Amino acid sequence: MPSRLSRRQFLSRSAAVGAGTAVAASGLASGSTETTQETSLETLVDDAADRALTEYDAGGLTVAVVDGDDAHTSGYGHAYRSEDVPVRADETLFRVGSVSKVVTWTAAMQLVDRGRIAPDAPVGDHLDAVDIPQTYDEPITLEHLATHTPGFDVRGRGDSVRDSKYVRPLSESVSTDVPTRVRPPGVLPQYTNYAAALTGQLIADVSGRRFDSFVAESVFEPLGMSNSTFRPGPPALVPAEGTAVEDVVSFYSDVAPASGLHTTGADMARLLRAHLNGGVVDGERILSARAIEEMHRQWYTPHERIDGMAFGFFEESRGDARLVRHGGGVPQFACEFALLPEDGVGLFVVAHGDEASDAKQVVVDALLERFAPVDSDGTRRTPDGTPERADELGGRYRSVNATDNATAEKLVFGFITGQPIDVRVAADGRLITEQGERTDEWVEVEPLVFEHVEEDETLLFREEDGEVTHLLDGLGAYERVGYLERLSVQGWLAAVAAVAALTGLLGWPAAAGWRRYRGGESPPASATRARWIAGAGVAGLPLFVLVFVSVAVAVASMDGPTLFNRPPAWFEAVFVVPTLGAVATVGAVGYAARAWLRRDWSLVARVHYSAVVAGTVVLYWLLQYWNLLWVRTG
Repeated sequence: MPSRLSRRQFLSRSAAVGAGTAVAASGLASGSTETTQETSLETLVDDAADRALTEYDAGGLTVAVVDGDDAHTSGYGHAYRSEDVPVRADETLFRVGSVSKVVTWTAAMQLVDRGRIAPDAPVGDHLDAVDIPQTYDEPITLEHLATHTPGFDVRGRGDSVRDSKYVRPLSESVSTDVPTRVRPPGVLPQYTNYAAALTGQLIADVSGRRFDSFVAESVFEPLGMSNSTFRPGPPALVPAEGTAVEDVVSFYSDVAPASGLHTTGADMARLLRAHLNGGVVDGERILSARAIEEMHRQWYTPHERIDGMAFGFFEESRGDARLVRHGGGVPQFACEFALLPEDGVGLFVVAHGDEASDAKQVVVDALLERFAPVDSDGTRRTPDGTPERADELGGRYRSVNATDNATAEKLVFGFITGQPIDVRVAADGRLITEQGERTDEWVEVEPLVFEHVEEDETLLFREEDGEVTHLLDGLGAYERVGYLERLSVQGWLAAVAAVAALTGLLGWPAAAGWRRYRGGESPPASATRARWIAGAGVAGLPLFVLVFVSVAVAVASMDGPTLFNRPPAWFEAVFVVPTLGAVATVGAVGYAARAWLRRDWSLVARVHYSAVVAGTVVLYWLLQYWNLLWVRTG
C-alpha cells in the first residue's frame, strides 16, 4: 500500500489544468485570509479550500470557476474514504445530490428548444409511464415542474435505497406511490424531488430514449463531460483498498434525475461554460442562445419583491448581482452550482465528509465575496406604525411539507423539515419571527409584505378567502396551524390521554379480579359490555405500536430496501389495526352517552368510563391528524 499523503501534499498535487487558463495549485497559503480583487483566483481558492479542510471534518473537495473565457478547476484533500488517493478535478467522482437537477432541466430545455414540447403544455399528454391524478381542472405543465409549483405533496418514500441493486427503473419509481395533488398548480412553491424525477421520465417518454441515455448523448458527449453519469452501477467513490463500495455507501438515488448524478469538477466546469456561453462549448452547441436566456430568466415568484425561480434554478439577489443557483446534498456530500449570467461567472463546489456542508460553504462564500460582494451600509429599517393587519398575523406556522401531506409520512416531515416559525407583532410595530434559536425582525413595506430590518430578505403572508393562511420566507412555504396542532400541545395531550386510557385498560381487569377475590357485587351487564368495547379501543393503540415495531424489525432483517426508503406494498395493512381500534372507540362513545342518559351506572363509574373514552378519542384523533389510520383525510 502506498504511503499516506499529508494534507499539504494533497493541496499541492491535486490541481488540474483549467480550460482557457493553465492553473497549478500553489499549496497552502500563509498570512492573512482576507481576499481582494488583486488576489489571484488560484490563491483565493487555495486559501479557502485550506480553511475548509482545516476547520471542518471534511476529507476532500473540488472546485470549478468560470470567469469569462477563463476556467479554473482544482481538487483538494482525498477521495471519499480513501486517504491515499488525492482528489483530482478531472478524475475524482463526487456525488452532487440535487445539483443533478441542473442537468435534468438543461435536458428538458433541449426538448423545448427543439420544439418537442412546450413549457405550458400539460405533461400528462406526453407521459406514457405515469398517470397524473386529475384532482384539479388546471393541468400540470413542464413550467410547473421546473418551478416546483405542480401542487404535489412531498414524497419521501422511493427517493433512495441503501444498495445499488435495489435501484428501480425510473418509470417504476415515478409511477409507484404517485404523490397526492394537494393544491392547484402554480399556487404555492413546494420543493420536491418528484418534480425533477417526473421531468426525467417526461424526457424519456418524449424522446423515446432512457433518461440516462438521452442525457449522455445530448449533454455529456457534446460537452465532453466524459466522467459524468446518472447510472447507479459505476461506483461514485474510491473506497480504501480491500473495502467494498457497498460497505462505505448507504445512499443510492432511486430518482436519478433529482439526485443521482456522479461527476467531476472538470466536467461541471464545461456545463458552467455552456450556460455562460450561449449553449456552446468548444464549438459544440447543446442549446440555442435564446434557450439559455429562457432558462435563466425568472419564471415564477410569489411576489415581485421575492427572489423566485428560473427554469429549474433558484434566484438569489446579492446586492446588485443576480444569481441563478442550485444546491445539493446527500449523506456525506454537499454541493453548490451557481451562475451570475450577466457577469459571465459561474462556480461549482462539492465536498465530502461529516461536515461537508460547512466546508463547501467556506469556498462558496469566498468566491461570492469575490464576484458578487455585498456591502452593508449599516442602515436599520424602522417600522412606520403598526402593520395593517397586525391582529391576523400572529401564531405558529409549520412547513407545508407536513401540513399538506396526505400520507403516513406526515409525521416524519413534521419532525425533519425544519422548525416551525412563531410570529408576533411588537408594540412598536416590528414583526418578530422566532425559529428555533433564531430571532428576526421585520417591518411592513406594503400590506402583508415585510422587509428584514437589516438584511436583504423579504417575508410574505398569503391569504385565502380573506384569511391569512400562509407565510413565505423566500420560497419556503409555511401554513398557519391552530393551538391544538402544536407539537408541544399535542405531546401534553397525548401524555394525559394515555394515562386516562390506561386506567381503563389496566384498572378494569384489576378491579374485576379484586371483586372476585372479595366477593363484591358485579357491575351491570351494560357496563361490562361497554368496558369490553372501550378496552378494545384502548388496546388497539399499544397493539398498533407492537405491530409497527415488529414490521419495522422484520423489514430491516430482509434483503431489501429499508422501511423508510421503500416500504413493502403490504405495509399499509399495519394501519388497519388502529383503524379497528378507532371503530371500537366510536362504539364506546355511544355506550358513554347511553350510560349518562339512563343513569343505570354509579356516578363514579360513569365519570371514569367517560374519562377513559375521552382519552382514547384524543389519542385516535392524534393518529388521524398524522395520517396513521388506514382512512385518511389529508
